[in-house]
Amino acid sequence: MRISLKLKLTALISLLVLLVVLVTSALYVVGLVRQTLSGIEQVGNYVRDETSLRARAVVAGARIPPSINPANVEEVRAFIKVRLSQAAGLRSLMYSATADSPVIDYVALTDTHGVILAHDDPRLIGDQLPPAPRISQLLNVGAIRQLRLIYGAPRVYEAVQPLALDHQPFCDVRVGVSTVLLAAQVTPELRAALELALLVVILATGTAALLSFRMLRPLAAISQSVDRLARGEFAEPVRVRREDEWGVLSSKLNLLGEQIRGEKAAYLALQDNLDQIFANLVDGLLLFDGEDKLVLATPSVSRFLGLPAERLVHSTAEQTFAQDGPLNRVLREAFRERRSLAGRMVDLPENADTPRVAVTAHFIRENDQPVASLVALRDAGTQAQLEDQIGIAAKLAALGKLTSGVAHEVKNPLNAMTLQVEILKEKLAGSENEDDVRPQLSVLDHEIRRLDRVVKTFLDFTRPMEIRRVPTSIPDLVQEVFTLAAPHADERNVKLILDRNGELSSARLDRDLIKQALLNLVLNGCQAMPEGGELRVRPHGGPEMIELDIVDQGVGIPPEAQEKIFSLFYSTKPEGSGIGLAMAFRIIQLHDGSIQFSSEVNRGTTFRVFLPR
Repeated sequence: MRISLKLKLTALISLLVLLVVLVTSALYVVGLVRQTLSGIEQVGNYVRDETSLRARAVVAGARIPPSINPANVEEVRAFIKVRLSQAAGLRSLMYSATADSPVIDYVALTDTHGVILAHDDPRLIGDQLPPAPRISQLLNVGAIRQLRLIYGAPRVYEAVQPLALDHQPFCDVRVGVSTVLLAAQVTPELRAALELALLVVILATGTAALLSFRMLRPLAAISQSVDRLARGEFAEPVRVRREDEWGVLSSKLNLLGEQIRGEKAAYLALQDNLDQIFANLVDGLLLFDGEDKLVLATPSVSRFLGLPAERLVHSTAEQTFAQDGPLNRVLREAFRERRSLAGRMVDLPENADTPRVAVTAHFIRENDQPVASLVALRDAGTQAQLEDQIGIAAKLAALGKLTSGVAHEVKNPLNAMTLQVEILKEKLAGSENEDDVRPQLSVLDHEIRRLDRVVKTFLDFTRPMEIRRVPTSIPDLVQEVFTLAAPHADERNVKLILDRNGELSSARLDRDLIKQALLNLVLNGCQAMPEGGELRVRPHGGPEMIELDIVDQGVGIPPEAQEKIFSLFYSTKPEGSGIGLAMAFRIIQLHDGSIQFSSEVNRGTTFRVFLPR
C-alpha cells in the first residue's frame, strides 16, 4: 500500500509529540507519586509525634493511687495502660487526625505484644492490631513498583514510634496509611495528567495535518505536471505561484519541460530519418527469433525472394524459404544445420533482378539454445554496392548534421540551468532554509550534469568514424590491451592471460579502434569479477576470419538483460555508463565483423569477436 508524504509527515510529527508527551507524563507521574508519598509520610510522622507527646503527657500526669505499690512495676504499667485507654484528650487527638487526613486509616497505641491500648475507634481497645510494614519501605522502591503497590491488593503501611517507661519498652505509637485511601488521593491527579496528555496529542496531530496540507499542497500540482511530462504533454506549464523553494522548483520543471519538448521534436525528426534510411536500405535483412519465426524483414527482401516483406512476417524459416531456387535451398540447409554463412555468393537464374547475391547468416545461441537468427542479403554487383555505400554515406551525413543541431540546442539550455542552480545555491547560502532545500538542489544539479553527459556521449557515438587499416599483430595488440587494463585488473585481483593458439599472421585492422573495442570487453570482464579470478583471451586463426574469445569467470549476464547489453546507455552495473559494449559493437561492425556472446549466471561470460583478415 502506497503511503503519501503528507500522511508520513503527519504520523512522524504525531509520533514525536506522543513520545515527548509520554516521557513528560511519565516524569510527572513519578514526581507526583513521590511527592504525594513524601507528603503522606510527613503527615504520618507529624500525627505520630503529636500522639507520642500527648501520650507522654498522660503518663507524666498520672498519679499512682495509694492502693498500688510503686515498687511493683507490673501494677504500675497496668495502671498507666488504663489511664492511656481512658485519656479523653488522647482519644480526641487520634480521632481528629483520622478525620482531617484523607489517607490516614487509624492512629493507635499498642503494647509490646500488639494489643491496642488506645485507638481512634474506642471499640477496638483490647484487640490485637496486626503488624504492618513501615511507610519508608513504600518510599524506597521504584516508581513502577510504587504504582503496583498503591493500585494492587489493599495494604496498610505504618509510621511507628516506640515509647519507654523507666528505660524499658512500654508501648508503640502506630499511624496506619491505607493504599486504598492513597490510591483515591493519587488517582485524580493521574487522570488529569493523562487527559492533558491526550489533549496535547490530539491538538498536535491536528496541527501537523494542517501544516502538512499547507506545506505540501504545491506538491500535488507539481506531481500532476510531472505526469503530463511523462505522457509527452508539454503544452501546460506548472502553475505554482510562490516565491519559496516550491516556486523555484516549478520554474525549473517548466524549463526542463521546454527542453524535453525540443528534444522530443529532435528525436521524432531523427526517428523519421532513420525510418527513411531503413526503408531505402538496399540490403535485405531478415531477423528470426529463437523458434525461427520471422519478426523483421526490410522492404528490399522482396527483391531477393520474390515475395512482399509484409507477407513473410511471422512465418517460419521453412515457410519463408519454401520456394525452389538456389538462394532458398542454401538458406534452408543453413537453418536445418544451424550453419553460419559469411558472405557466401549465390548465383541466381539469368532472368532474376539480382543475378548474384552475397548471403550472410548468423545463428545466435545461449546455453546451447537458439536465441535469434539474422540473414543479410546483398546485391553482389558493383553498381549495387556503390549505390548502397553512397546512400548510407548520405544518410549518415544527414544524421550527423541532425545530431549536431540537437546537441547545440540542448547543451546551451543545460549550461544555463547549471548556472542558475549555482546562483540559487549562493543566494541560499547561510539562510535558514539552506539545509531544507540543499538535497533538492543537489538532485537538480546532478541530473542536469548527467543529461549533459548523455548528450555528449550520444553525439560522440553517432559521429562517423574513419577506418585506417594497417597490418596488425593480434598477440601484440592483446598485450597492449593487457598493459592498459593491468591497474584495473590488479585492483580487482584479476589475472589477465593470453592463450596462444599457434602463430597468427597479422590482419589489416584499424589498430586504435580495435584496441579500444578489446579494452572495453576486457574491462567489462574485470568488472564482472568482484572477487577476482582469471580473464583469458584466446585468438583463433582461420583462412578468412580471425576469432578472439574473451572469457571471464564473473557473475554472468542475467537472462533478462542479454537482449539489451549492446544497447547504448544500458548497463547492468550501478557504476556502468552503458557505452563500452555499444562502442565495441559498433567498431567491430565497421570492420565488417561480428560479435557474439554466451553467458551463465555465476559461471562467467564469453565474448566471441569475428574479424576478417
